[in-house]
Amino acid sequence: MKCFPQITLRIILLQLFLVAGEMPCFAQAKRDSSKLNPSQLRALELLNQMDTTSTSRFWPHVKPSLFFSNIRNNILNPGKINQGQNTNFCSYAALTHLLIRYQPDNYTEMILSIYFTGQAKLYSKRTLKPSERVRNSAGTLKTTGEMNIHHADQLWFLTMADGFKGYLNFFNRKYKIGDENTFWAATNYSKFNKMLREFGGYKVLAIGSDLLRPWKKEMHGYLVSQLDTGLVMIYINNKLMYPHNFNLFHLPIPTHFVVLYELNEIDNMYQIKYWDYGLKTELLLTKKRLKKTIYGVSTITNR
Repeated sequence: MKCFPQITLRIILLQLFLVAGEMPCFAQAKRDSSKLNPSQLRALELLNQMDTTSTSRFWPHVKPSLFFSNIRNNILNPGKINQGQNTNFCSYAALTHLLIRYQPDNYTEMILSIYFTGQAKLYSKRTLKPSERVRNSAGTLKTTGEMNIHHADQLWFLTMADGFKGYLNFFNRKYKIGDENTFWAATNYSKFNKMLREFGGYKVLAIGSDLLRPWKKEMHGYLVSQLDTGLVMIYINNKLMYPHNFNLFHLPIPTHFVVLYELNEIDNMYQIKYWDYGLKTELLLTKKRLKKTIYGVSTITNR
């Protein structure tokens, strides 16, 4: 009998602890929901209508639980989209970041269509239909870091790479295991701008190329003017953006696509803020390095 009040007290304290622990979570969820824009709410509503337990007959190795949780996280956190390690998916990740940030409902509709029907129609009316090799490989990539469990990203990036080809893909057009880090997944500048137009229906003003930098006497002034006009993607030599003392030689070619968000002049240096690899990064660059780094500038305006 003496033990009963003690046990009861413990139960009461445990209940109070659980209630106290849950209340902030509900409040946080409510706050997060209030910050969602209408496109995000439509995307989540569409996702909630789906059967999230059945395996797709088109994607035998994509696990439904990992696939749908990945899409939901992308909708809620578009800034965290990541190309994964040991891949050439940077262009597809950059484009996906833009799509999910500004058109999450369209992204959700397309990726769900690919999952359930094996194909999707883009804004350009083109039908994107991944090959059997790609469909059998999504969900099996195991050396890509965090993307190992991001089955929606695996499906989506592989489908994008399979559906769009440029001259870099000329000698490797059919996917083989491991091709996510070969020229099969590579993207040249013209191909990237074409994907922007076909996926999002964007109007794109592009300057620059794969070999020659854009001729602009004042690159800083041009970039600032374009940021005032619309969204700006820059095509860069990533090694020059992140110089290392032990790298004595850099190939003079562009290697990476990033999303530019801000550019400021501070004491004869340029403070650049951009999205890359699932993060927003801030760097200080000299005028010379800024100009040497950039090979292409794509300004994206409304449809």
